[in-house]
Amino acid sequence: MAVLLPDRLLTAYVLSHPWTRDKLGAPVPPPPGVRPAPRGTWPGAAAEQIDGSWTLRADPAAWPLKAGDVLTDGVRSWTVATALLKKVPGYGAADYIAVTATLNPPEVP
Repeated sequence: MAVLLPDRLLTAYVLSHPWTRDKLGAPVPPPPGVRPAPRGTWPGAAAEQIDGSWTLRADPAAWPLKAGDVLTDGVRSWTVATALLKKVPGYGAADYIAVTATLNPPEVP
């Protein structure tokens, strides 16, 4: 089993879920560029993948995270694509949130 140790502090900016709905019932996302208040800052890790996507490991205290939420380390920020809470039975200290994300803005080769 490989362990990805924390290498930075991650701050979570979580959108209100579920989004408000218009009069036809369609979800209405918040205006672009409007960032919600930070939920908190916890130890985490980030690694760029070969295809340019990013995988992050966040502290379970940041749960729940959903697509569209933002994680930042103060230098870079990522928009969450998927997030899954991973629990290790009998070893709560090893629990983490597995996140796939895109870098904001994406790096240009």
